Amino acid sequence: MAGIIAGRKGGDSSAGFALILSLLFQGLAGLQYILMLTALDNTVRFSWQFFVFLGLSVLLSVQMGLLGKAVPLALAIRLFLIFLMGFPLGSYLWLELSLIFSLLTEAGLYLPAKWNLAAMGTAAAAGVLFQQSSSAFNRVLPGPAIHDLVSMASYSLLYIVLICLLSRMFRNDRNSRELTGRLDLAVSRLAKANLGFQSYSSTLELDTLKKERKRVSREIHDTVGYSLTNIRIMLEAASFMVEEDPERARELLVKSMNEAGLCLEETRSAMRLLRSTESSREKGIRAFFKLVSTFAESTGIHVSAEFGNSPDTFGNRIDRTIFRFIQEGLTNSFRHGRATEIRIYFWIQNRILKVSLQDNGHGADEMNEGIGLTGMKERLGELGGSMEYHNVPGGFEISIRIPLEDRVKTTNKGRDNDSSAAG
Repeated sequence: MAGIIAGRKGGDSSAGFALILSLLFQGLAGLQYILMLTALDNTVRFSWQFFVFLGLSVLLSVQMGLLGKAVPLALAIRLFLIFLMGFPLGSYLWLELSLIFSLLTEAGLYLPAKWNLAAMGTAAAAGVLFQQSSSAFNRVLPGPAIHDLVSMASYSLLYIVLICLLSRMFRNDRNSRELTGRLDLAVSRLAKANLGFQSYSSTLELDTLKKERKRVSREIHDTVGYSLTNIRIMLEAASFMVEEDPERARELLVKSMNEAGLCLEETRSAMRLLRSTESSREKGIRAFFKLVSTFAESTGIHVSAEFGNSPDTFGNRIDRTIFRFIQEGLTNSFRHGRATEIRIYFWIQNRILKVSLQDNGHGADEMNEGIGLTGMKERLGELGGSMEYHNVPGGFEISIRIPLEDRVKTTNKGRDNDSSAAG
């Protein structure tokens, strides 16, 4: 049943709905015919023909509902079959009305909006005009009374209005889903482009850092190497002159000390430059976001992070602990939980920071704390924090709580930064 409701063309719900409703009306017509067998003489002789025509009509409905091919031709054939099934019934209109309703359903929901109203009007008008006095099986069949024709036309008109409303509803739903699909595709492409840009920026930053380190190391090597060579030469010369020419030896010692002072200053300058390069790395929220983005891009797992009312940074110690927690949690969800979706939440309340990581993985009845979780508890213990983990509906959750120091200003910036990747 779910497959029929999904319909054709990858999930057109209107096609599945039309098929089911049409089959119900045709089933009702078959039941009405069986109940009429004792009321009309013609029905007994006409039974095999009626059910053959009804079977063909059902097959055409299934073909339109599942394949969606040659719909106008199939509708025309079905209208002709309805005439053949209703012709021997004379003034009995309700069976034909059930069949007309099934045809109106298909015409209204299968055809494009600019054609379906005309098709439904034509089918309803034909169904009314068919009702005339005639003869069948050597019997004269009286035509229906005028009030029955008016009733049939009125019911058909009301049903056409209902089908038009349903058609519009399905069309709006289909347009909304198509728009949502296009927006999702655009967001996915933007996310991939953003991840690519971040990867490029990270690579460029790393290359720049490596070049800077090489430059600093060359400066240290050249400065220290040159100075130490000079100092050694002067000290060796002073050692030979200390008895023969004490004045000259004293001058060499003074020069050696001056050279050592210059060498020390050059080394300190290079180390300050190296430390400034190290301090330029991303910290806090930016580092967490980069970690999540890199993990999502590498594994194909969809990861979302909501940083809530968190500041840009919590300080080096807390930032480092949170970074290791997220790193450990993502790894465990990937390796042990086999998760395909991970959500990370930050929230600060009553000077307590809570970081929660939830996944849709297998969960765990028992947790064997390895080196990673043990080390995490030790880091949290140094900060006065705690950690807990448990199964949740549809997955697993691990969270930490860290009391914040007074120097951390938790301004509620109300931002909601997300990082995501489609598998």
